[in-house]
Order: sequence, then structure tokens, then C-alpha cells
Amino acid sequence: MKKILSVLLCTMLLCGILIGCGNDSGASSTPAADSSEASSESGSEPAAPEETVSLRYLVPGDEPKELTEALSEINAKMAADGVGVELTLQYIPWDAWDQKINIMLSTGEEFDMFTVMNDRVSISNYASRDALADLTGLIQEYGENILAVNPEIMMKSGQVGGVQYALPAYWVESALNPEITIRKDLMEKHGIESVPTNFEELTEAYVTVMENWDGVQKPYLPLLGSNAASFMVDAKNYDTWPYHVYDKIFYVNQDGTIMNYFATEEFKQDAYNARTWYERGLINPDVLVFTSDQLENQLNSGDWFVFFGTIGNIEPLKTNYPDLTVDDFIWVEFAPEKSKVRPYGTRNMNAVPLSSQHPEAAVKFVNWLYASQENYDLFIYGREGIDYTKVGDNMREEIINPATQRPLYNFSDWMIGNVEYLRTGTTAPAAVNEALYERNENAVEGIAAQFTFDATNVQTQMADVQTQISAVIVPIITGVADYDSHIDEALDLLVKAGVNDLVDEFIRQYEESIS
Repeated sequence: MKKILSVLLCTMLLCGILIGCGNDSGASSTPAADSSEASSESGSEPAAPEETVSLRYLVPGDEPKELTEALSEINAKMAADGVGVELTLQYIPWDAWDQKINIMLSTGEEFDMFTVMNDRVSISNYASRDALADLTGLIQEYGENILAVNPEIMMKSGQVGGVQYALPAYWVESALNPEITIRKDLMEKHGIESVPTNFEELTEAYVTVMENWDGVQKPYLPLLGSNAASFMVDAKNYDTWPYHVYDKIFYVNQDGTIMNYFATEEFKQDAYNARTWYERGLINPDVLVFTSDQLENQLNSGDWFVFFGTIGNIEPLKTNYPDLTVDDFIWVEFAPEKSKVRPYGTRNMNAVPLSSQHPEAAVKFVNWLYASQENYDLFIYGREGIDYTKVGDNMREEIINPATQRPLYNFSDWMIGNVEYLRTGTTAPAAVNEALYERNENAVEGIAAQFTFDATNVQTQMADVQTQISAVIVPIITGVADYDSHIDEALDLLVKAGVNDLVDEFIRQYEESIS
């Protein structure tokens, strides 16, 4: 399966596509890994580094129970391999992530690497603050394996103005939008015989489930209002599809149209759809104050019918739904005859702050990670037999701690993974694995897929516009506020904040990139 995936990806990359899955760009299966294994078999040992430096890596989420024990083995392996890096992982709760990272970057606090989520805060946003180290030369010097497993479009995802500011996590097929997962088991329970094919059918199915719900917590749409800027559930049925919204602001259509997303007819329809769901009781009335912890708890409880995203592990849901299986989830695709868009190489990556005293350490660590399946398995999945077991050639089964319903240790592929080594989970929905890790034949590369916006010249406007999005757009796009009654004031505030300057700068940079 893995080799088949590799071939498919190579074929796909000839067309210059994909955002978050990655194979090498024409090499056989990671020459660096083969070289490492040959060296080990011959009995030679890697040269000892001149010194071992610390790498403080910041990531969002909760610390796994046996992080210390797992890191001990990871660091021992790196020491044996002569990497010259000792890793520490610092977890920051999701609710505090953006604020904490912003403070640390603005104050120049010393650390060495952090996760970047372009659909949350883009790499260009960080780069515009002059907060990131230039990794271009370091990758050429220390990143042989990084370059081997990441095609050009992936590497460009981490660039701003031609400068390599981040290391891509090429772990997934990027042409996923819009993402809709629904529960097949709940469809069957409530007598819904056909999979919805458009927004109206999905709405009626959802209302049926909601009105007949017999659980304690209502199955509201799992939605984090504070991070919402779109409601593109029915976008593929719009006449103007395909298009993508970059940085939650810039509407880019395949026909070349670039404009303020919130001034488009597409946003208007998205807002109408959100309002419909809010008024019909499908969106939590407290959505604007719903926290990420509450969102995670709802997803893990299984008290939901529709989710705009993907589920990686069904085990937590089985506490309340013990008969649930990986086949009880459906990936819903409206208008399947229409193309999906690969908007960029990858949404997820890792950057090095300018405050790092050893920026090369991050490159050396990631290069070590991609040197072999053994290294990847150890860091991402943990200790074989303790945290996971291998299943077949490219799958894994997590060993769950009954007290927490989580492995004692694991690290999320989406933060730093690569499809050359990724093992899909046996507890992930089958439909999700199929959508994420197989090439989408019905996809096209977005016209701005290899372009990254640099907000340096308009960083004040960017900050002001983002503030207004939170204040006046989020209530509209979550359905709390009626579009017709509030959009004029909202657009006026966005214009005053500088949204037109942002769009003009985006267009200027994009046109330069293709000239």
C-alpha cells in the first residue's frame, strides 16, 4: 500500500500539486534512509558532533502521560546517531496557544521551534513581524532528508518572498475542502436512508437527528466560534466554484478573481446557510464563547452528527457508543463531478524563532526524523509494544491507557509528519483514511498554490482587519447575527481597518510571483 501511495504521489507531483501529503520529488524511497540503514549494517558509527545543543520545541495541546520516558529513548537514539541535538517538548494548551506564541515572539523569549498552522495564523503573518529565522542555507547544509521527501511545492509552502522560514509537514492530501464528516450509525438509527447530496438535504437530515435526539448533550455542530471565518459547507454547489479563501481574507477564484472574501456573493450565501442552521437549532446558541476544550470534549463524547473536519481516532467516542466502528463514518462530497482545489502545498509546518541561539538544531532534528522509518516511528508513535503496535506495512494500532483513553505517548502526524513514513491508524474512520492519504484524481492546483502572501508591508492593516473579523464577521458567519442587517457595517469597519490595502498588496505580490 505504501509503495502504491508513493507511486501515486510521484505521478501527482508531475502535475505540481498537493498541500499536505508528501513523497519525494522523483527519488526512490528516501535515499537518506537507505544510506543510514546501510551504514548501520556495515557496523560503522556516525561521527560524534562537536557539541550537543538543546532544542526547545513548542507545540499545542496536552502533554502525554509518559513524555519524559519517551523523550529519553528519542534523545538516546539521536545521541547514538550523532545528531548533536537534545530535544525537549513544551506543550501549550490550545486556548492559550496563539496568545502565548505571540507574546514569546514579541518579547524575544528564547526557544527553538514551533508549530505553524496556516489556516490559523499563516507563516507569512509570522514572517511579517521579523520574528523568524531564515532556514534557507541551513536546509541546504543539514537538510538532505528534508529535501528528499518534500517536493518543491511543499518546500515553497514554507517560503515567504523566496526565503525558507519553515519546514513543511507533508502528511496529507490537501484538496479536502469542503470537509464534511457525518455519522452513518446515526443516519441508520434515525431512519435517514440516503446520504445528503446538497445543503438542503443535509439540513433536513440534521434536523431529524436533532429533534429525535435522546442523549444528554445536544449534537450541535462542533464549531469553535472564535476561530470561524467561513461556512463553506455548500461551496461546491455554487456556480463560481472552484475557489479558495486564503488567510481567512483573500478570495481567489480559478478564473483569476481576487477580492475581499467578505464582500463576495459566496460569503453571503455561506452566511445565509449558517443563519439557517442557527435558527433551526443546529448551532450552539453559545457558539461565540465555546472553547477549544469544550469542542474536544464534544467530539470525544460522540454527541455530534455532522463535523466540518476529520476524525483521527474513534476510540474516545466508544465510551458512549461502544458498538461504533471505523465504517460508521461517511465523507460527504457535494457535487463530486466538480474539481477540488489544492490551495497550497501544506497547511502545517514548523518554524524557528529569530531568538533561537541554535537555528540549525531544528533542521538537524527534522532531518534525523526523516532519515528512516525507525526514527519516524519512535518520535511520532512512541515505543513499539508500549504506545503502539505495527499493523501490516503502513498501519498502526495505538495501545490505549484505560484511565485517559489515550496512548501513553504519541505525537500528531499533522504537526511534522510525512507520507513517506506515515502509518494510518486502525482506529481512524476508513473514509477519512481514504480521503486523506490517497491521491484525489478530481483535483486541480489552485492558481495561487505556490504563492505565499507576505504581510510585511501591511502588518498594521492585517492586525486591524483580523481584530474586526473577530468582532463583526464571526457573529455573522456563525449564524448568530443576520447577514442582511449587519454586513454593511461590518464591511465598512473592514475597509476602515485596511482590508482594501491587504487585497491590493495580495494582488500585487501574486502578479509578481507569476510574471
